[in-house]
Amino acid sequence: MSRSALLLLLGACLAAAQTPDTAILQGQVLDQTHGALAGVKMTARNTQSGLERIVETDVAGRFAIAGLPVAGRYDVTAAKAGFAEGRVSSITLTGGSTASVTLELSVEAGASQVTVTGVAGEVETGQPDIGVRIESGQAVEMPLLNRKISYLPLLNAANRPAINQGDVFMNQNLFTTNGAGRRQTWFEVDGATDNDSWGRQTTFSTLPLMSLEEMTVLSNAFSAEYGGSTGSVVNIVTRPGTSEFHGEILEAWRPADTAAALSGFTSANAASGNDLTSDTLGQSALGLSGPLGSGKTFFSLAGEFSREDRASPIISPVAPGKFVGHYRGWLAFLRLDHQINDRNNLFFRADIDGYHDTNPNGTVGGNSLPTVDRIFRRRTYSAELGETATLTPSLINNVRVQFQLASPITEFDPAIYGTQFQVPISAGGTFTTGTSQSALLLNHQYQGNDVLSTVHGRHQIRFGADVIYAHSGGNSKEFGGPIYLGQFVYNTCTQSLAYCESQAYLGNIANVRTYTQSYGNAWYTVDDTLWALFVQDDIRVSRNLTVNAGLRYEQQTFTDSRHDFAPRLGFAYNVAGTGRTVVRGGFGIYYSQIVDNSEANYALTGPTGVFNYTAAPGQIGFPTSIAAAPLPAFPAGAQAPLRSLYIRPGDASYYNQFFPTSTLIGYPNALRNPYSDQWTVGIERRIAPDWVLSVDYVGSHTTRINRPRDVDPPAPFIRTAPGQVRSAQAANCTRPYWIWWYAQNGTACNPNAATNPQPPYSVIQSDANDGYSNYDALDVNLRHRFSRRLTMLASYTWSHALDNVDPDIPGQNPNDANFTGRVEYGNAIFDQRHRFVLSGVWRGPWGIDFGGIATLASGLPYNIVTGVNNSGDTGATTDRPVINGVVVGRNAGRGGSIYDISPFLERVFSFHRERLRVTARAEAFNVFNHANFVGYSGTYGNGATSGAGFGSPLVGITNQLPARSLQFSVRAAF
Repeated sequence: MSRSALLLLLGACLAAAQTPDTAILQGQVLDQTHGALAGVKMTARNTQSGLERIVETDVAGRFAIAGLPVAGRYDVTAAKAGFAEGRVSSITLTGGSTASVTLELSVEAGASQVTVTGVAGEVETGQPDIGVRIESGQAVEMPLLNRKISYLPLLNAANRPAINQGDVFMNQNLFTTNGAGRRQTWFEVDGATDNDSWGRQTTFSTLPLMSLEEMTVLSNAFSAEYGGSTGSVVNIVTRPGTSEFHGEILEAWRPADTAAALSGFTSANAASGNDLTSDTLGQSALGLSGPLGSGKTFFSLAGEFSREDRASPIISPVAPGKFVGHYRGWLAFLRLDHQINDRNNLFFRADIDGYHDTNPNGTVGGNSLPTVDRIFRRRTYSAELGETATLTPSLINNVRVQFQLASPITEFDPAIYGTQFQVPISAGGTFTTGTSQSALLLNHQYQGNDVLSTVHGRHQIRFGADVIYAHSGGNSKEFGGPIYLGQFVYNTCTQSLAYCESQAYLGNIANVRTYTQSYGNAWYTVDDTLWALFVQDDIRVSRNLTVNAGLRYEQQTFTDSRHDFAPRLGFAYNVAGTGRTVVRGGFGIYYSQIVDNSEANYALTGPTGVFNYTAAPGQIGFPTSIAAAPLPAFPAGAQAPLRSLYIRPGDASYYNQFFPTSTLIGYPNALRNPYSDQWTVGIERRIAPDWVLSVDYVGSHTTRINRPRDVDPPAPFIRTAPGQVRSAQAANCTRPYWIWWYAQNGTACNPNAATNPQPPYSVIQSDANDGYSNYDALDVNLRHRFSRRLTMLASYTWSHALDNVDPDIPGQNPNDANFTGRVEYGNAIFDQRHRFVLSGVWRGPWGIDFGGIATLASGLPYNIVTGVNNSGDTGATTDRPVINGVVVGRNAGRGGSIYDISPFLERVFSFHRERLRVTARAEAFNVFNHANFVGYSGTYGNGATSGAGFGSPLVGITNQLPARSLQFSVRAAF
């Protein structure tokens, strides 16, 4: 009997059909008259692992094969007595997707006709989400700096690098999406979170490149399964083991001699340790996978060890030369998969991410000597256990439990731990040795989630619950703040360098100008639980229309929000039912997590936190000798210094014992989670075989953004001409709390000079939820899945991001704390209007492959400031200059354009009938050495005209993207 099979894969819904690391294959089987066929045996077999799942169609001809691992490809067959067998081969599923299949079986001989849509690389006919999928082969081929997977999201133009907005010592790529901050990406690995609740800048534990099976970067995710973020979702599925042994080993190196110098400075005028003059990398990596025992258990392991040496010039005449900082990082990954039976699958994943850096954030360099160096360490561990159970053919349960330990999440250890000595030297420079500024912070995270999926008629319904408990904290902030062991600042030394650094000079208390020591408590802990419930129903309204409806409730116990409901609604319309064109759109509400290290501000800068006391010779608290430091306690009889506070919102009953919070202006009664309304509408079309074009409009409006705000602000200081300045004392006298305090004490505040006694606090800041932002964008993506030797992604985004405070950006104080609304509304610091990214690989003849990444983008804004404290609100404002009679708007400057061409060329050599493949590779980053600056000097000055250097690019690795460098590697795979 001959056969014919008409296969219509009517869509893959990226809206997390179950957990984001598995997929569902469902559909209907019909006969030639379009009648439903019951009792058809449907078999899906994974060609990589040998996993086989079998179900039968019901009376309506429908079937569902759920909980399918996405690694590998699937062969699907349909068999029923009296009909020819229907078959389709090599189906590639996407994590968190549902592929719908319609088969029409025939009893007559004839050629098989197969139409495939909705699988990886094709038009997505059943989902409203916007994003790109990066499979393992594409990830390995892309030129990635230091081979870090955190650079992969930049292949999607909707994501923008944020190196000038975060901590460079994290040694990861930080990025922003959809007008949200750098802490707003939700990372998911194998169905469990990889977010760090303490800081949320990057993944909790970074994975080796060889462990990656696929990465889906969703710039908009409409499933109610996702939450805790107003930015993008990065869903990672790790590589499982296979039924055959496979392995690879790699050695990569990036010599400093082939690299170009960063622009804007030389080794003679470098200002900081971030002004690198050389950067050398060596990296070793390996991967191995295969079966264990009876063939139902598989393993996969991978590891990396990186060695990077970065030279920072020291221009101080005290000890000129260069300081080489050493970065050493190691990654380890292990995964075990076990098929218990045909209904239950189990997996275990463990990974380790550890590194140390002997010159974090350029501590040493410029005029800073190695004697003030601090070593940064970070070690994280993750262990996850997951089980997928097929309770019935249409009822699937996925459970995941995970433990994560960051020990430490942040650790700074001084190279010379002790009292600090600072000696200005008349010949130039300052000799500094020792510091007691250290930090040790840890994070323990526990997670459990369960998702129950069922298919009922036209409905695919998921119910889920997720709980993440985080216990974090420790000593001090990231870079360390308190100087408990004290600091001596000396009078300028006019003798020789040797004498100025000698014990004879340092040991004489008569040479000391001031002594400073920290007092108070720098320890804090945070217990935070993030829990959520969700329901998602993907409704097949008709053969061509799918409606995605969901509702999520989430709560973060660290905050005071208790009504965070997040509805989601989306649709996908398969025009003409051919699978070639889809119109899609959606709306959703998304809540953002408040990072747990916000508690560091409340604890260390609160009324019982840390403060510095400085004494000069003859004053109370000045040591009697060098050996008398540090002082055992706050000196008796000394007056506590005027302090600035940072207090938690919604805790008036606690703070009232220190000062009446009723005197404050705008002190929030609660700490709330920001939220975002997001909406999209777009079209996706297969314009030719293997070519898919998508065009989407994206809009969002975010409110309740947290911002630091002085809630005891001085009276407004309206400036209408350049040069106007108010002293800090005059400003303090107008503060509401100061007015109350002097009234209570029956005295008057002297605006010209501080008097004794005076109020204990000046600036009182809190986190006010009065920030808001708007974002509009056009996202265009053209992708070509691998065929005819080519795979390619061309991604373009036009966007405009506006806000009145930039989320997750340091130094976001307003021009005047009394006015934080419309007057502060302007371009966001990451408002990059145009961004285009072209990436791809062309496999040429003779085993030669060529490809790379090309990025072209417009410049970024920068804030224009006076550089002085005009308003007198010390530490609480960022004063902007008066130009043409008005204070210039926020982020009014604009930097230059950015472009980067990073190609690669490789040659594959095959041995032993291609059982061994050796690849020699050369790649270049920024091959044309374009100076890509992202930071600019916004210091206009306090005069009528701009000062020298205004608008000039800032230098160093925190302000510019890398200069040209060449990287080479050899990889052997078997």
